[in-house]
Amino acid sequence: MARPKRMTEKQLAANRANALQSTGPRTAQGRAVSRWNALQHGVLARALIPPALEPYESRDEFAALLQTLRQELSPQSAIEEILVERIATSYWRLARLLRAEAGMIAYRQQTREQDMATNRQLQVLTTAMRTLSTHVPSPMAALMAAMGSPKRLRALLAQEDERWRAASDAELHAAAEQRLSLLRQQQENEQSQQAAAQEAQRSIPPLKDALAFARYEAALERQIYHALSALERYQRLRAGEPIPPPLNITIDSTTSDQELQ
Repeated sequence: MARPKRMTEKQLAANRANALQSTGPRTAQGRAVSRWNALQHGVLARALIPPALEPYESRDEFAALLQTLRQELSPQSAIEEILVERIATSYWRLARLLRAEAGMIAYRQQTREQDMATNRQLQVLTTAMRTLSTHVPSPMAALMAAMGSPKRLRALLAQEDERWRAASDAELHAAAEQRLSLLRQQQENEQSQQAAAQEAQRSIPPLKDALAFARYEAALERQIYHALSALERYQRLRAGEPIPPPLNITIDSTTSDQELQ
């Protein structure tokens, strides 16, 4: 087995000279900057915008957000840097959530006309089915069907008021036209109210999705506040300030009211 070649004195001297030229930053400021080089693009930051999301989200915008938070919160240790990064990633995910919610609301509003047309078709079909099953037409349909026959119109109006039996044909026709106008107005009001209710309902995502969004938003906000609280504790401890231990409260749902008293 061949032994490794021994380095000559000239080669050793050259290696020592090269090492002296690359000892890293020597000033306090240089060392403070290089200390965070490994964390400038941390694990969370790299995972937040993977290559699959690069066409849709800006790494530069996130880097600017993270840099702003670093300047504002002044992390001085690795754990403080991790907490600042945690705040930035949670805030970024919160912005994603708001965009997703807005997108779902916009989609629901865009499909409103299509859904309203479907609902109108269902209403017509339901009315027709009820008419066929009960053989009792709606007031508007019955009135419109009787407009061409004074006899049928007189009998129809007399069901509500006997005085119409002695009215002239002109009076019957005028009364029927007025009644039809009122019925049409009522129908338009009902449709308008229904459209307004549907539009108001579309101001939020479907209830199931809205509840999921709310829980996710609350979880992200807790992460931000917890990271801020932890960062404050570390910075105050580093400054030598006395910090009381964190208060932990455990709630037992089996505890009775008498025990609490």
